[in-house]
Amino acid sequence: MSAARDRAGWCRPPRHPLSGRRLLRTVGHRRALGSTHRNARPPSVRREVHVDAVSIRTDDVEQARVAVAQVFCPHRLTPRAGVRDVRLRMRAHRVGGVGVVDLDYGRAVRIRPGPLETFYLVQVPRTGGTVVRHGGGTVTSTPGVASVLSPDDASDMRWSEASPHRIFYADRRAVERELARLLGRPVTGPVRFDLGMTMGTPGAQAWTRALTFLADELSQPAGASLLDHPQVAARFEQGLIGKLLLAHRHNHSDLLAEPAHHPGSGRLVRRARGLIRDHHGEALTVGDVAEALGVSVRTLQECFRRELGTTPTAYLRVCRLDAVHQALRAAGPGTSVTAVAVRHGFVHLGRFAGDYRARFGESPSATLRR
Repeated sequence: MSAARDRAGWCRPPRHPLSGRRLLRTVGHRRALGSTHRNARPPSVRREVHVDAVSIRTDDVEQARVAVAQVFCPHRLTPRAGVRDVRLRMRAHRVGGVGVVDLDYGRAVRIRPGPLETFYLVQVPRTGGTVVRHGGGTVTSTPGVASVLSPDDASDMRWSEASPHRIFYADRRAVERELARLLGRPVTGPVRFDLGMTMGTPGAQAWTRALTFLADELSQPAGASLLDHPQVAARFEQGLIGKLLLAHRHNHSDLLAEPAHHPGSGRLVRRARGLIRDHHGEALTVGDVAEALGVSVRTLQECFRRELGTTPTAYLRVCRLDAVHQALRAAGPGTSVTAVAVRHGFVHLGRFAGDYRARFGESPSATLRR
């Protein structure tokens, strides 16, 4: 049988993993918030959100191998002895440095890729199981234990029959960049995750909820997703990678757990508050602020707690709530509360409505009607 491909096709090798059909979803190119703590500058307001998408169905083993290789990397694909076909079903979406692939071979198969080199994978079986050998270790992956592949080692995986996987993709540079933000200094050496990730911990469960949200939003048509907005897309990529770095152990985890100290916490907080006040309307994250000031996210959080009894995230939220309040009071006919909230970086609209009512004593729609 022939593979059913999207309109763009997958006949030529892509330039990077998950570079299939590209959808331009608005807005300009992301730049970091400054390069030094002395000359902290805001990110560019103009952004571009590109979404790569592909859908593949085939029963042919070689077509399946080629299609999956074009999304990920070259590999060997071998069905179980006596089986001559597969039932490949794959949907892949990528935005920025992250992506989600829903992949099912429909048969018991053995997959042997070389080093991934430029990206990480978190593989979560929906049902069934997989035996994964990677980086000198072995894990039996089930819905309760994901396998996490790092870039520098080859893998040998045996998927059971009827074992669809949801796979999270993260660009290597994006992971290293986010770890540097968390640490407040450049990363020395590769980031190597432990192979097995227990999915029942509170941190892993929170990360899984975020992954589900990402998958749902990436599957929406252009113009219908919260990720169409540059603030949301930029913040969500950083948050999802950051949460993975905090939820699952790797060779830099001990550095992230070190106590945070800063001799001039008061001055640091004043500068951070100034940056947040001036740039909260842009795709600003706490990681951006920490990077601009030359400190780790942990240090910035500790200084806010010590000086103000709150967190930089809460302070940023208050600034954005105030901005939404002002925008709604000045809004003309036809204004949407949702559009205003998303424009100011709010992703979870239910929580936004609750926070808004707690701060202003009324709902956003009540403010808009005035």
